[in-house]
Amino acid sequence: MGKIAIFGGSFDPVHKSHIKIAELAIQLFNLEKLIFVLAYTPPHKIQQYAKVNDRICMLKLAATSLQKSEISLYEVKKQKVVYSYQTLDYFQGLYPSEEVNMLIGSDSLQDLQNWKNVDYIIKRYKIIVAKRAGIKIGTSTKYLNNSVFINNEIENISSEEIRRLIKGNYTSIISLVDKNVYNYIIQNKLYK
Repeated sequence: MGKIAIFGGSFDPVHKSHIKIAELAIQLFNLEKLIFVLAYTPPHKIQQYAKVNDRICMLKLAATSLQKSEISLYEVKKQKVVYSYQTLDYFQGLYPSEEVNMLIGSDSLQDLQNWKNVDYIIKRYKIIVAKRAGIKIGTSTKYLNNSVFINNEIENISSEEIRRLIKGNYTSIISLVDKNVYNYIIQNKLYK
């Protein structure tokens, strides 16, 4: 039985920490495959800032050299809110003999109790958590004992912060995103 991890998100835009998290998960948990699942409309976010086609292009540019990874448009094709438990079930159906894991950041672990059907997720799937710098996980954090951690602390970059910085000028984000993503954002005048 191999291991697969599902890494869902808006990736609006995808940044270096997203890719580092994926890279470490593949290495540390000996994953057969890591699947980026681009959200069409995430249940916990009010809006998307870049069009879905732009987010797809940026994710492809950022993940192009990441071995054992692929991008799924499962949620995008639904063109509606798809909950994590539905996505995990879909991939478990596609890979019935594989162990399906969900990859999240420590910020998402803190909010996990608010996710739809989280108890169902916890019973059926393993949660891999990437520790983000500056985000403390207390011993009372719910679902802490149901999670395994990437012990390397990842730089705490947020897509929200990148979008805010772009309003000042594009060069302020050059160290936060892949150079091809950076060029794509500039060429397409995204987030201005």
